[in-house]
Amino acid sequence: MSYSRRPDFDLPTAEEAERSRRTMLWLAPAIMLQQASRLMDSGQSLGSQIFDVATWMVLTLAILWVLAGWPVRWLSERDQLFLNDEGQQAMRGQSMRWGLIATSLIGCALMIAQIWVAIDSKTAINALVSGGIVVAALRLAWLNREDPADDE
Repeated sequence: MSYSRRPDFDLPTAEEAERSRRTMLWLAPAIMLQQASRLMDSGQSLGSQIFDVATWMVLTLAILWVLAGWPVRWLSERDQLFLNDEGQQAMRGQSMRWGLIATSLIGCALMIAQIWVAIDSKTAINALVSGGIVVAALRLAWLNREDPADDE
């Protein structure tokens, strides 16, 4: 199945995509926390565990897609350029740097904690990945927040 344009489909504009991205980034930590609680639930059936891990992976990749600024095919070239200007690239770079620092610090904390407490791999992986993504998403949301002067 290939991608084809539908003339009757109302394509979102870059401004709408940017507004959605701003909103989604503030919700990312809550969504990641909810997924983490599902992953840590013991006593699930194998099918439930597979579903939860697959859902967590899809969610993680979707948030990474936004954080990395990868292109979205349904936007025009002009809108893609609007969403990927130098300012956006700088904000994404800074937020990814914060996410990497958070991941490293969480890893150090887990290494120290494992001296006294047994930490299973699922918990460690979830803490590392979710912690880094949440920090990066919150930083990007903060940097990309709507300027109050734009409301006037």
